Amino acid sequence: MMYFKFLGAVMVSVFIAAMPSTAMAYGKHGHSAFCEAAYQLAQPQTRQHIDALVAQHSNYDNFGSFCSWADDIKSDKKWDWAKPHHYVNFPRSAAKVREDDCPVQGGCILTAIQHHYDVLKHDPEDWQALAFLAHFIGDLHQPMHVSFADDLGGNRARLTYFDQPTNLHRLWDTDMLLRRGGEDTFAKAKQLIDGLVAESPITITGEKTLKWANESAAITRRIYSNYREGQDLGEDYTAQWEPLLEQRMQQGAQRLAAILDGLFANNKAEK
Repeated sequence: MMYFKFLGAVMVSVFIAAMPSTAMAYGKHGHSAFCEAAYQLAQPQTRQHIDALVAQHSNYDNFGSFCSWADDIKSDKKWDWAKPHHYVNFPRSAAKVREDDCPVQGGCILTAIQHHYDVLKHDPEDWQALAFLAHFIGDLHQPMHVSFADDLGGNRARLTYFDQPTNLHRLWDTDMLLRRGGEDTFAKAKQLIDGLVAESPITITGEKTLKWANESAAITRRIYSNYREGQDLGEDYTAQWEPLLEQRMQQGAQRLAAILDGLFANNKAEK
């Protein structure tokens, strides 16, 4: 099972050299808007519980900013074991992500999500598990976090965006979002949830996370089919792809809210 694979990986990884990170996540603005959207979709009892956990960490004012903790700790070597948990790589020759694409040594985002969900089931007061879970659900719905190892998930795929040098990963993490008003994270969150309906509480299973990963993988393949080394992108690309980026944020926010409702709102989660 993925859960036991993850536990073994954590025990091993504290004794081995850290794997290089191939992902920088949505960026602070993206994760903040994503988690704020999930927070607003969650039930009042869930929000109350989240607020109590966030209050334990004085560096963060709200759930949105709290969701960047998993990125903020990357500069601290004691957390190096968690770097591979922001993404999963799959072969360019493969049609989809498989469970075996998660390394036994080190794990990946799929095993990490399952692990931190299981921790919260047994200890709902574990703020670190909440921070990791919320962050990784966001990462899983950003297509470039389900990508290819040979170019570090698009970090080596160079291009320019409105005449500024960037790369494919950063384009999808940050650049397009900021181009469309993402700096105001509360306004972006309000925009994301406009018209959305909260889902019924759900549980995390390996099958669910693998399905969500393959949703991202299908988009990743489309992104690469349109990519050319050094290309100059601008408004046409943004108009074509940014709505899909926001759709993935909406899907992830709905799912995160439903997961947290299942954990914190005393509701029976759907299997």
